[in-house]
Amino acid sequence: MLARAIAVGVAVLVGAVPATAQQRGTVEFGGFGSTTSFDNGLGMNSGFGGGARIGVFFFPRLSTEFEWGGSNVSRSLGLQNVNVGVLSARLTAVPVKVGRLSVLLGGGVDHTDTYFIESYGVHGLLGAKLALTDAVALRIDGIPSYMANGGYTNLGLHLGLSFQRHPVGLTRTVTHTVTAAPVPDTSNDAEMRRLRGLAANYQALRDSLARPRSLPYVPVSSGAALATMREMIYFQNDRSDLSDSAKAILRDKVTVFRANPAMRIVITGFASQPGTEAYNMTLGRERAAAAKAFLVSQGVDPIRIEIATRGEGQLVVEGPGELADAENRRGQFRLLIADPFLAAPRK
Repeated sequence: MLARAIAVGVAVLVGAVPATAQQRGTVEFGGFGSTTSFDNGLGMNSGFGGGARIGVFFFPRLSTEFEWGGSNVSRSLGLQNVNVGVLSARLTAVPVKVGRLSVLLGGGVDHTDTYFIESYGVHGLLGAKLALTDAVALRIDGIPSYMANGGYTNLGLHLGLSFQRHPVGLTRTVTHTVTAAPVPDTSNDAEMRRLRGLAANYQALRDSLARPRSLPYVPVSSGAALATMREMIYFQNDRSDLSDSAKAILRDKVTVFRANPAMRIVITGFASQPGTEAYNMTLGRERAAAAKAFLVSQGVDPIRIEIATRGEGQLVVEGPGELADAENRRGQFRLLIADPFLAAPRK
């Protein structure tokens, strides 16, 4: 009976993979060693064994898991040892993720079988997972379980490795292209006039570098300068300090700022998915503030710079993993062109 239950459970989970993991998530599988402390009423001592697990992430922080474990257990009163098999199915959530460490919380149903007792029941799970690489993690779980037949409560501890297979369908290539602002199709005449004016401003920015240096106006910019001002900077995980490469990008922006005294900019800080929403909003603001502070230290008037935060909103790459998180930890820049003039006279 236990063998049939295992076969059915594996078949159901594997059949769910094409409909879920290939669309939204990641397949996780692994093995573990285990120790279990059985209820005194069963007359069994603590047992040691092992098992295997497979799961599918339906969402980045929610998965369904199927697990089988077995152990050899000695008995009191001189009775012969018994083999205990446990088949479990559960939902597991990741309520907290900090860096490479994930806290796990779950619950589900199980089936326990020995030669003298067979019972269905429920169980909970409290665990932690430490990512060693993007595909391999060390995992530990504490599992209290309740057997409906007899009302026995057992406590288990699992320790092992988990392996993740990320769905190829979720891989994204992000290309940053700098172009003049497009004019969308709209019937609103006022909006059309505003967008045409903005497009004309960008055209004037590109053409202004062709003016001779003797003219009384500072050359505003070119396509390359626009690209410089819109280039994003990136941050290390859970950090808001600027790297050397980020400072180099900001120094290039300072050069364009000095040549365009009428130009203003909005810096928006972003964060990757790990961490709470409130924490990521604060981290995004700290990253934007760090970029502004550096520009001010290079002589840019602080009144010309605005900062904002989106936290983990507007992810450029969704899904779990270091590659996605690295793309999302960024500072993004948006130009504000002064109206009606694109440049101020040289003084």
